[in-house]
Amino acid sequence: MKRVITLLLILYSAPSNAQNWHLNTEPVYFFAKAPNLALDYHLSSSVALGFQYSALDWGKNGSNLSGFQMFYSRTGEIATSSEVLKVYAGLLSRQTTLLKIEAKEDPVPLFEILYGYRWVMEGNFTVAVLAGTFFTSKHIYPGISVPVGYLF
Repeated sequence: MKRVITLLLILYSAPSNAQNWHLNTEPVYFFAKAPNLALDYHLSSSVALGFQYSALDWGKNGSNLSGFQMFYSRTGEIATSSEVLKVYAGLLSRQTTLLKIEAKEDPVPLFEILYGYRWVMEGNFTVAVLAGTFFTSKHIYPGISVPVGYLF
């Protein structure tokens, strides 16, 4: 998996320009013992695609939730303050429990759909407030996300 991520970063970084990348984290999750990091690349003025990694329970026994995410702005200005839709598809690692979701011998697919607003401030710092749902084939939960980040 590390090789795939590294290869994707190399492929995307070759033609990149300023403000094509967005690095962010959700500080609230750190208090829940789940440090996380996400890196997105702007494919167009309205779409960004990226990868998110969260070390659940501080990564104890390799517990994590990782996957791909897409952001869409209907205004076509994803690098500026605008409404955003986030669609996420990831895997909860083996031997990991998140709320009532248990991944025993096999990873469990987890999905998220959130909608909200992202502010881009002077200096390219970002703050977003997103709400929606995250779910598996057996569970559904309300979701809220308050990521902070930086466009570069």
